[in-house]
Amino acid sequence: MDENAPAKYDEDVIRIINQLKTEIIERKWAEKKSRDALDYAESIIDSVKHPLVVLDETKKVISANLAFYDLFNLTPGVVLGQNFLTLADGFFDFDEMNQLFEKKQSIEPQVVDIYRTFHLIGRKYLKAAIQGLQYNVKHLRFSFLTIEDITEQKLAEMRLRKALEDKSILIREVHHRVKNNLQILSSLLSLQITTLNDESPFQVLQEAQTRIMAIAAVHESLSDKGQLGKISIEEPIRRMIEGLDALYDDNVHVALTVDPIQLTINQATLLCLVLNEIVSNSHKNSFTNHTKSEKRIFIEIKEAKEHVVLTISDNGSGFGIGQNRLKSEGSDYSLGFILIKNLVEQQLRGQWNVKQMGGLIHEIRFTIEEDQTIPPVIVEEITS
Repeated sequence: MDENAPAKYDEDVIRIINQLKTEIIERKWAEKKSRDALDYAESIIDSVKHPLVVLDETKKVISANLAFYDLFNLTPGVVLGQNFLTLADGFFDFDEMNQLFEKKQSIEPQVVDIYRTFHLIGRKYLKAAIQGLQYNVKHLRFSFLTIEDITEQKLAEMRLRKALEDKSILIREVHHRVKNNLQILSSLLSLQITTLNDESPFQVLQEAQTRIMAIAAVHESLSDKGQLGKISIEEPIRRMIEGLDALYDDNVHVALTVDPIQLTINQATLLCLVLNEIVSNSHKNSFTNHTKSEKRIFIEIKEAKEHVVLTISDNGSGFGIGQNRLKSEGSDYSLGFILIKNLVEQQLRGQWNVKQMGGLIHEIRFTIEEDQTIPPVIVEEITS
């Protein structure tokens, strides 16, 4: 037996042990690098702003970021290692997502838009994209699925479209109303011309001015509020009454009571024209030979069962437009009378009655018409 054999055996053992130690150290180092790389990859995934899911070839979830869990109110315990389409009792098993997975995956992302109601989080607009990636070392294939919540963006777009549509409708409505009112003014002036032989030019122009003021009051309110279809009648009526007070400046106090009534622009314009004729006439005629210390006009506009009831009275001497209607044989062919009769009975399809209790009392009643304006775009409410 070779005397050097034990020494040689010891050297081989030592060499094998050293090799094993080296392999163990290298493996531990490799495992540490793998863990560091995995931690780094996880940190990158979590840093992505939009929800991100990493899937293997069988559609099982390898990883998902915090944004994904936060958006869908899910936890890693019900997500990781599960088939994406069947996890959480088929949370993502719907047509759009299935269509996305059926598309041929490539380095170019495949995209679908999703609009549906999810359990716990409500209705959402989502944009989902899937992109394939091959890991060449072990020929592994992964897919990255991103899901972007675009609900607020979609709602903002819908609000913008609605605003643009409302603006377009408003412009068309204004053009239509301006055209109609110019026709009304043309007709009024034509009628006024027929009275030139009976009235002074000053009176003719003053009456034309008040009628233009009545129409302008409605358009001024429409411009201020930017409303479509219907407007509150209180503001344009107050503006018109203040304009008449300033114009006549005759110390007549006007008491105005108006219910919160919404009328179409057409009816509001007609109502202001009717009020203008009666109130202007009261300023000019009702207080002739007036002996009382105070001169008053009372205007009350009420809503009663889808009707507007307008009552105008004064404490004057009983003279004024419509007074001959109190007599069965009487008649009134003044321009103001013709206008009121036409505006109330033909345009508003209402009734006009006159009574006398000291001064004159006018009562006008008509039905509130439905809004004929083109309806604006409706933004569907989305709960989140």
